[in-house]
Amino acid sequence: MEIALERIYGHRLALPQVGAALLFAQEAPPALLLVPEARLRRYRDLSAFGAKVYVNPGLEALEEKALFVLSYEEALSPFPEDPEAWRLLLEVGRAYPREALLSRLLKLGYARDEDYRVLGEVVELGEVRLEFFGDELERLVVRGEERRRHVLLPKPGKAEGFTSKKVLHFPGPVYLDTPALAPKALWPLLAGRPWVALGGGVELPPLELGARPLPPYRGSLKALEKDLARWLAEGKRVHLFVGHARTLEYLKRRLQAFSPLILDRFPGPKGRLALLPGDFEGGAEWGEWVLLTEALVFATGGVRARVRVGEGLSDPGALSPGDYLIHPEHGVGQYLGLETREVLGVKRDYLVLRYKGEGKLYLPVEQLPLLKRHPGTTDDPPELSSLGKNEWQRAKERARKDVEELAGRLLVLQAKRKATPGRAFPPLPEWDPLVEKGFPYELTPDQKRALEEVLRDLESPHPMDRLVSGDVGFGKTEVALRAAHRVVGHGAQVAFLVPTTLLAEQHGKTFRERFQGLPVRVAVLSRFTPPKEEEAILKGLAEGTVDIVIGTHRLLQEDVRFRDLGLLIVDEEHRFGVAQKERIRELKAEVDTLYLSATPIPRTLYSALVGLKDLSSIQTPPPGRKPIKTFLAPFDPLLVREAILFELERGGKVFYVHDRVASIEARRRFLENLVPEARIGVVHGQMPESLIEETMLLFAEGAYDVLLATTIIEAGLDVPEANTILIERADRLGLATLYQLRGRVGRREEEAYAYLFHPPRLTEAAEKRLAAIADLSDLGSGHLLAERDMEIRGVGNLLGPEQHGHIRALSLEVYTELLEEAIRKLKGEAKEERRHVTLDLALSARLPAEYVGSLEARSRYYSRFAEAKSLAELSRLVRELKERYGPLPEEAENFVALARLRLVAERKGVVSITEGLTHLEVVFPRYPLDYDARGLKGLPYRVELTQYPPGFRLEKKGLRPRDYPEALMEVLYLFADL
Repeated sequence: MEIALERIYGHRLALPQVGAALLFAQEAPPALLLVPEARLRRYRDLSAFGAKVYVNPGLEALEEKALFVLSYEEALSPFPEDPEAWRLLLEVGRAYPREALLSRLLKLGYARDEDYRVLGEVVELGEVRLEFFGDELERLVVRGEERRRHVLLPKPGKAEGFTSKKVLHFPGPVYLDTPALAPKALWPLLAGRPWVALGGGVELPPLELGARPLPPYRGSLKALEKDLARWLAEGKRVHLFVGHARTLEYLKRRLQAFSPLILDRFPGPKGRLALLPGDFEGGAEWGEWVLLTEALVFATGGVRARVRVGEGLSDPGALSPGDYLIHPEHGVGQYLGLETREVLGVKRDYLVLRYKGEGKLYLPVEQLPLLKRHPGTTDDPPELSSLGKNEWQRAKERARKDVEELAGRLLVLQAKRKATPGRAFPPLPEWDPLVEKGFPYELTPDQKRALEEVLRDLESPHPMDRLVSGDVGFGKTEVALRAAHRVVGHGAQVAFLVPTTLLAEQHGKTFRERFQGLPVRVAVLSRFTPPKEEEAILKGLAEGTVDIVIGTHRLLQEDVRFRDLGLLIVDEEHRFGVAQKERIRELKAEVDTLYLSATPIPRTLYSALVGLKDLSSIQTPPPGRKPIKTFLAPFDPLLVREAILFELERGGKVFYVHDRVASIEARRRFLENLVPEARIGVVHGQMPESLIEETMLLFAEGAYDVLLATTIIEAGLDVPEANTILIERADRLGLATLYQLRGRVGRREEEAYAYLFHPPRLTEAAEKRLAAIADLSDLGSGHLLAERDMEIRGVGNLLGPEQHGHIRALSLEVYTELLEEAIRKLKGEAKEERRHVTLDLALSARLPAEYVGSLEARSRYYSRFAEAKSLAELSRLVRELKERYGPLPEEAENFVALARLRLVAERKGVVSITEGLTHLEVVFPRYPLDYDARGLKGLPYRVELTQYPPGFRLEKKGLRPRDYPEALMEVLYLFADL
């Protein structure tokens, strides 16, 4: 069935996605298809329709006559006005004069010796090796493979300096998938080109092509079989496009009655069912063709959910408009954005903060370090302070009184702990190395440090109170195991408290394996323990014949007595309630206590932050571990199916979390229809313990592909092959729980995926929580996560179960500062503050909007420049700016020069740098000054030392304003650091 494509231009078509793909595949190249990002992969492979496509092409594909598929974002991405100048075509046999080649490489952003090397007649640039004979390119090797031709593109990051848009440089008719989602900026760029709308939302006349859309089958294969029989009886060509190899095998077996053909190319013969490769969506009857897809058969066939991928939090401190910020003098204001203002001919960027009653404060970006972030959200905003009414200072005073009282109580607690006689467990040279023999891996540097700190605490005569914080699977258990080994070597007992039965069983197995062959008895006390064995264990603990007991809440009951408890290890303290924590406190009064946590609860982390608990942090992952890719999306059956099948096809297993026992069986039936290729096991807390354990073991051993469970799997189930987890209603779960659940996957070197599903609409707090999890996909981010949790939900009172306090009004950071200050005051310690230099020079210094276009990017760079603590850090930032946006304009050069001057001035102890009519004045805090007198005389500037105020004056004569920072630095280098 041939379609004259010219007649469809300028029309709106109602076609399912598989029909749109077929139509586009018939287009004569070059042609362009623009789609929303989430639907891009549906068009990646049109080989079943005999067409080859380029997805999101770049400069390298400019001269190709092909079918191009771009996402809307990519179509509007920056592109050079003159593309040929930004690509270097390398062909064997062509001449490339050396100087011209090197200057071309420089223009493309490659620096000699940094990005490429010239070795005589050879140029090596990353994975590209060029071998010349004179100026002629004789041999070209890319990634170890010899080639005749290669297109060299600009260094990554250069693109942001380009002024054109990509869509303008790829010719041919344009097809728009889901045009209702096309950005407004796209429409003017399509002027004068033939285009077709594949969907509604645009003002174009409709055109009927005779394709009748089919309703989804939602996993009902009986309904499908009925329709197949009818179509084949009518002599139609029936095509079923299948995206997964497992599904192809399954459908081949299941639809055997129809003798399906396995084909590579469309169309199939009349009156036959053909199975073809293709990851399409939807379905239609179209003349003699029937087009079916895997998505139509098993899922809803609806519009794809928008997936947000966490990119890794590169800069948690980056500002965005709407954030609440705290100024030390003026209190809580809302950040509205950046504004460029010209004062006395000098241009600077200012942060605009809104206060109560529409009061506004314009703050120079140089004062960013003074500001602190308030964790308020627009869901739950803090009260804005009033400018000039002293409300903020009064709130601080009220909090200060409360904090001083709290600091006193905390110091008494700490003093009690230090004064309590504990038990020392010194090294045992013959015993200590024995447990290491069974450990197959080398300890990471962080593990070594944490272990040294724990053993040092055990050797001291005071009770240990240490938190070992480390990501899931980073080796906290190994540190605990070796600490237990030391204590047992001295004849004392160890209690290891864990939150779940499964974790107790798993730790029990680990400990027994490691203590094998040593005279150590390890017991596990949990719901799984038979009554007789439990009785024997309790007797053994009281008599001292059980050395290590690993248990759940059961360990905290009154009937558990120890003969000589030397060490208490508490895993994931946040999982225990207030009453249980009180019992832990009683138990640990004179006992060494070690807390382990991947996401320490805010209160625990807070204690560690203000120095009440000792903290060891394990932040280096074991070798080979990769970050977990995290996706946020509204619940979408199609995405669920694809995620499960992708994992099964690479030989893995899947966790599926559905946290409602009442509906878990219904969810199992839903999954069985959705993914009939998978074997599904179910686990929840109301099942008999023996059945839970049996199902878990069967899953671990491979009898099930998918484990459908409640959050019971949160702690401790380690299944190396499980590398995908899907979590329903993630918005209902806390950060720590989400983080622990996600930690069930990615325990080995395989890439792991976590899908967090939520309803279409979310409260802002839930959205922030989920975004925090997605952003913190980097390994070792559990610590950052707990800090983020404190920001999102506030922090509990340190000594009791109440939540919030003055923290709500002041923010965690300000409250913590006040507390630290009060503790230091009571201890008689001096506070070391970061110096802030007042810098007032008549110099236009900023990152112009014409240079860094995005407001968010400028805010982020201002934050990072303000936080930089060394000249090396500044240099890295400048290099990054140049790579992304090109050479610095004059105002940006001035801004960088002032940032350097500020750092040098801080190190020298300078109080202020100001500009007078004839001189630049630098003031130090005290006199006399330590400086190199001979060096000062040798400078080309007139420098006059002053005693009142202590410092110096530098004559401006002969200096341009842009030279001020460099001249001042030259002088300051001759003064001693303060």
